[in-house]
Amino acid sequence: MTSPAPGAQQPITRAEPLREAVYLRIVELISSGAYAPGAPLTEAGLSRTLQVSRTPVREALLRLQAEGVLTSTLARGFTVRTLAARDAAELYPVLATLEGLAVRSVTSLDETTLDTLRRTLDQLAHCTEPVQRWRLDTTWHTMLTAAAGNRHLQTMIGQLRTNLSRYELAYMREVWRRDTADRQHAEILAAITAGEREHAAALVERHWHDGMKLVMDWLAARQDDPGEKTGGAA
Repeated sequence: MTSPAPGAQQPITRAEPLREAVYLRIVELISSGAYAPGAPLTEAGLSRTLQVSRTPVREALLRLQAEGVLTSTLARGFTVRTLAARDAAELYPVLATLEGLAVRSVTSLDETTLDTLRRTLDQLAHCTEPVQRWRLDTTWHTMLTAAAGNRHLQTMIGQLRTNLSRYELAYMREVWRRDTADRQHAEILAAITAGEREHAAALVERHWHDGMKLVMDWLAARQDDPGEKTGGAA
């Protein structure tokens, strides 16, 4: 049976359709680390935790399995996919390319969006709690790529970020690179504000490739440590 995670036992109150609300809540729980890599997830347990019927839970779990976030076996049911260097090495370059494409498509940012992006960067600069920092980082990148106005591109980027959130949060809990990431965010926003879309896209791509290297080095170090286990194939 799935054990309720801290903060998980809250009824669904989102404005989205129920199936989407359930999916987003499970994504949030996995991304925040409430259900760690390797943790089991069951329809019955999540149905009780989220106070919804099993049908939208089943749909959400199958969707997350198709997106590569969960694995499923007859013996164990659904589990959160373990961290694997090979997966990270495949996911990061795709995210870098797609987010770069989105930034190249941003012709301008209105003052409201610019102000929100700047305020989010300021919050990031003063945030030390990993989960909250990850949420702010996700919000910032989502606002930036949404400005491209391409819904399909936004969906693909969102799916990749959901998958990579397990790596990002696990890494952020153990290793600190706030100064580097914050500086890169500021450089990206400055380039977009100046109308330098190609330069901004290149900075975004470098940002994610740098992030990949840091995570890959961290995974390799954990793999070499007999006291740690990331799971999956390197």
